[in-house]
Amino acid sequence: YRKEFLTTYKEMVDALIACQRPDGFWNVSLHDPGNFGGKELTGTALFVYGITWGINNGTLKKKKYLPAVTRAWNSLVNDCVHPNGFLGYVQGTGKEPKDSQPVGYNNIPNFEDFGLGCFLLAGSEIFKLK
Repeated sequence: YRKEFLTTYKEMVDALIACQRPDGFWNVSLHDPGNFGGKELTGTALFVYGITWGINNGTLKKKKYLPAVTRAWNSLVNDCVHPNGFLGYVQGTGKEPKDSQPVGYNNIPNFEDFGLGCFLLAGSEIFKLK
């Protein structure tokens, strides 16, 4: 099923790229900026991880996808990381996004390690970019 999985993966990445915000983030509700439409680290970091993994493994063309990855990574680093390393705009755990709102630069989520793991996964693939 590898071919089928890769086809689905590429279709999903193209759909994600199409709804990326100009500031580099993705909305919690991808197509509805009015539904928790502010900055959000966790989903954006996981998308950066997944797309960059595809570039690094030759599944996605770097020339096509790197601009979206760069825009998102720069937003994560510049807008979410505090000088002391604390991460802002982290969505906490819960049944649905409203369970961890509001998400903000200075808000501490109910499970902050989750966001850190997402950010580190993204950074691990960014580090491997050639």
